Amino acid sequence: MTFTGMLFPLLRRLPEAPPGQALALALNLVRQRLWPDEDFGWLQARRIRFEVADLGRGVTVGFAGGRFRGEAPPADVTFAASFADYWAIARRDADPDTLFFQRRLTISGDTELGLQLKNLLDATDWAPLLALLPAPLRPAAV
Repeated sequence: MTFTGMLFPLLRRLPEAPPGQALALALNLVRQRLWPDEDFGWLQARRIRFEVADLGRGVTVGFAGGRFRGEAPPADVTFAASFADYWAIARRDADPDTLFFQRRLTISGDTELGLQLKNLLDATDWAPLLALLPAPLRPAAV
């Protein structure tokens, strides 16, 4: 059984709040390392939702008071993709624009906010974080 095959049944039963709070905590921990010059003023009091299409679940995070926070839906913008596609984006194995045009990544709601966030994520150097992963999970270039 694959890692996702073991993890998905558990995640489907979990309320959305714990993973959303975990994502917000993780973003706060890596914010200075990944985006040292970004003030995120454009994200103030806005909510972003990341839906994992093959899981049928998602998480919503917001930004207020200079910090990311786990939030409840609804969101201003929603990104939806499969777990594998999100993982491919993070590993730089897939380009978000390509996935978007292939309709494997969708953006709904405030598309201007979505494009701003997509551009930030696309320009992010994930190597410092990916280097912390166990070797089998790391991209070859890290």
